[in-house]
Amino acid sequence: MKKEILISTLLLIAAIQVVAAQEYVLSQSRNIHMLNSSYYGFNNLSKTGVLFSAISYDGPEKIDTKFAYSCVNFDKLNFSLGLDINSFNIHPYGLVVNQLNLSYVYQFSLNYNTIVLPAISLGIASRSLKADQLIFEDQLNLLSGYIAAVSEDPLSLIDQSRNHFDLGASVLIYNEDFLVGLSFKHLNQPDISFNEGVSFKKDLSMSLQGAYERNLNYYGQNFLPENSYLFLYFSMTSAGKRLNAYASQELQLSGFSFGIHENFSYLNEFSLLNMGVNAGVSFGNTNIDISYSFPLTQSANLFPPKMLELSMSFDLNPFVRNNSGDYKRLKMDNF
Repeated sequence: MKKEILISTLLLIAAIQVVAAQEYVLSQSRNIHMLNSSYYGFNNLSKTGVLFSAISYDGPEKIDTKFAYSCVNFDKLNFSLGLDINSFNIHPYGLVVNQLNLSYVYQFSLNYNTIVLPAISLGIASRSLKADQLIFEDQLNLLSGYIAAVSEDPLSLIDQSRNHFDLGASVLIYNEDFLVGLSFKHLNQPDISFNEGVSFKKDLSMSLQGAYERNLNYYGQNFLPENSYLFLYFSMTSAGKRLNAYASQELQLSGFSFGIHENFSYLNEFSLLNMGVNAGVSFGNTNIDISYSFPLTQSANLFPPKMLELSMSFDLNPFVRNNSGDYKRLKMDNF
């Protein structure tokens, strides 16, 4: 029998697909590695970190993302290794996606002040779907709108699962003023269909990233902290019919940072525009960031989300630059 999801939730599911991709990060300027694995080799730093985000709608639907990573640099051998784990859960539909990625990043100098970081990534992912949290066709009464509590469809008793491999490649070019990155995910376009008789391949994802940093207190004015910077960042990600554009503008005032971000997402005829705020604090080897995003677009046929994100990172190097009070993000002090 054909499995059908409740018609009235199709628009919500479409909206979820617009914003629920793993590439969607509110604090992208601090977590570029979630879009571009080459960032694991940035400035020869070894570090670890975690990220948690919660996406909520006007209803019981919500999306949780848990992300943990660690990278180790081998500066004498000119490469870095990155390992990350991503867990993605959509409630109440019971869709869970877990993925483990291993990235290899090579390092070389383009000239005396510009670094190039090419990388390749290999991932293994598992997808599962709880059948008891779905609504089947025989549960619907289209005349009365009543939904029966139990389905007689035999598929309602069978949980679905699927595993696949994932390949990615990326490159990052940066110096102390700018950063440009290009990344590709799902190069092998893995089959993610739960039905063995039907093929549904994951779309190839391409993402472009860029950043620019400017010293706001170059001449040492007293009305600003000694280490004051403006950090501008943008990214654009395309996968199939989905397009996501993100931009952020942040002030770094010694150990504190704050700013705003804008995000535009598009899928078929659905589009969402969100805006939010970022804030962070750095002390010693630790960075803590919090971000919040709210919708600017409203529609009777769409369910715009609200998002909250918390991330933490820890530098594993014994002598990090924050100990000396230098909080510049685009830095080459370890080369």
